Amino acid sequence: MRILLVHQNFPGQFRQLLPRLQQQGHDVRAICSHQRPLPDGIQVQRYPEPDLAALQPSISGLGYWAEGLSRAPQVRCIASDWQQQGWSPHLILGHSGWGETLLLHQVWPAVPQVLWPELWVQALHLGVLEPPDGPGLSAEQCADQLARNQLTRAALQHAAAWVLPTEHQAASFPSDLVSKRLHVIHEGIDASIACPDPNAEYVVRGIAINRSTPTITFVNRNLERLRGFDQFMHSLPKILKQHSSVRVMIVGDNGAGYAGGQSDGPSLKQQMLAELGTQLDLERVHFLGRVPYPTLLALLQASWVHVYLSRPFILGWSLLEAMACGCCVVGSEGIPVSEAIQHGRNGMLVPFTRPDQLSRVVLDLLANAALREQLSVQARQDALGWDHNVMWPKLSNLFALLTSGREA
Repeated sequence: MRILLVHQNFPGQFRQLLPRLQQQGHDVRAICSHQRPLPDGIQVQRYPEPDLAALQPSISGLGYWAEGLSRAPQVRCIASDWQQQGWSPHLILGHSGWGETLLLHQVWPAVPQVLWPELWVQALHLGVLEPPDGPGLSAEQCADQLARNQLTRAALQHAAAWVLPTEHQAASFPSDLVSKRLHVIHEGIDASIACPDPNAEYVVRGIAINRSTPTITFVNRNLERLRGFDQFMHSLPKILKQHSSVRVMIVGDNGAGYAGGQSDGPSLKQQMLAELGTQLDLERVHFLGRVPYPTLLALLQASWVHVYLSRPFILGWSLLEAMACGCCVVGSEGIPVSEAIQHGRNGMLVPFTRPDQLSRVVLDLLANAALREQLSVQARQDALGWDHNVMWPKLSNLFALLTSGREA
């Protein structure tokens, strides 16, 4: 088949899917906007990134539409050029989040689109509790949420199917969108690469770290409150004080993160260090920023305890890859973590806002090698259920249904 992939951050969610499509001999093309190196063996057309500063309107929420209506015409122009050159896809796979697919139906009205919308944003996904438990969303946040979700709805209007990676994310959608066109299929991880390695080793600040070194790992794209970075930091003084040789490996950038966070002023990392710095042995706390994927795997493979916290939001790949590497995981109770971790079976769960309890559980695990091994073996076994070899047949069947003209 001829297949078009549309994702401004390509390959993005299609990281595992693309090699499958190439191995099967499909004629795959992609459209994106970033300027980073691209995968080999695929024709990719880039378009210019929108000038978000120039597009940013004064009214809350309109920024999403301004960006989407900047990207969509550029993607449509590329599609029109390819059509005029005699290339049209049998199937379009895209991410709905940036509005890129909004106009593709004008070029190829009969071509089925499969979209990855990820989430129907609600207050809890922004870390905001509704009354009486919290203040609820501000008027500006309500407008922002409405704009994001309506951009998703506009994209799904032209989709033959949409794919959500977890039950929690699927359940976030309103009832009129929870139809037979919605499918829960994870993108899949590669558990043959993310796997245990008792000989894993790496060097930090001239210090060789391997399985003999007690380490705690914490991994997120950005060090933000939605992913519990502040809660994790508050757990460290007690851990470092009571365990004299443990080292803490923190992976993540200092950006605003998924929930927006602080756009100016000190980063959350700087705020936490200002608050806790005198209570931390910073010779044993290592902020690594973003790291290459092989380094990330080595960190996870050598980890004694891996901490993954999250407010209700999307489930990060790093948790599943940590499980696949055989990490002993301590996660936060509730969605989305509880969809992968069951307390006492393949990991331990603690309340999101209880750093004191997090400290206690981590210290107990550092002192109990037998329990760590038991949890890590089961975590690895359960992670195999998220492997791309399990997910691919489900996606392949969906694609076959749509391209045969039948309903998914």
